[in-house]
Amino acid sequence: MISLDASAPEQGLQPVRRFTLAEEVADQVRRAIISGQIAEGSAISEPKLAAQLAVSRVPVREALVELEHDGVVEFDHRGRCQVRQFSAEDVREIVTLRQTLEVMSARLAAQKLTADTAASLQENVQALEQETDVTNISRLDVAFHDLIMQAAGHSRLLTCWRTVRAQFELLLAKAHRWQQAHDIPVTDHALRGHRPILTAILARDADKAGQAMRQHIEDWGELNYKLGMDSEA
Repeated sequence: MISLDASAPEQGLQPVRRFTLAEEVADQVRRAIISGQIAEGSAISEPKLAAQLAVSRVPVREALVELEHDGVVEFDHRGRCQVRQFSAEDVREIVTLRQTLEVMSARLAAQKLTADTAASLQENVQALEQETDVTNISRLDVAFHDLIMQAAGHSRLLTCWRTVRAQFELLLAKAHRWQQAHDIPVTDHALRGHRPILTAILARDADKAGQAMRQHIEDWGELNYKLGMDSEA
């Protein structure tokens, strides 16, 4: 039995994280889209998805509304849902927004560097150097940027990052699959960008960290423009 006696703090209540059914559905659908299991532009049938996941249509609808908020899916005027397709203008907007947010985060991370942050970033890059599975490569790539955002210690910046993170993750995973299909080493682009950023942050050089992040995002944008042109060919 849980004691509510203030004299026994070691048995005090702890916060409980309750995942709703809609959150679980959203997580599964998001992962299926990021992995390419559900292709870009594909229609998503609520009844079919509900049957596949053995749930009612209510949590499915709630999950799709959440994913629409993240910019991963969209509804037409009839309420039908499909995986979002990103135009060249979408990519430009994401690139410029990432530059605004992430250059700032890299500068702040360099200024506020802690031993824990340094260790986490180094472990991430070392893991990426060894990884061969394309899904795990995408996960580690996004995690590197998440670590820097968290290290910036700026709560409102982190909130803004969350508005674009899901779209960045979707485009990143798509680019990684494209690289794999064209026999291009998938980790090369990430490591070429991440290593200079890491070096600058470890040196506590905010200017170089910001410059390295800006260049990395520009290179990422160029890759996505090329991917878009190839997709239209």
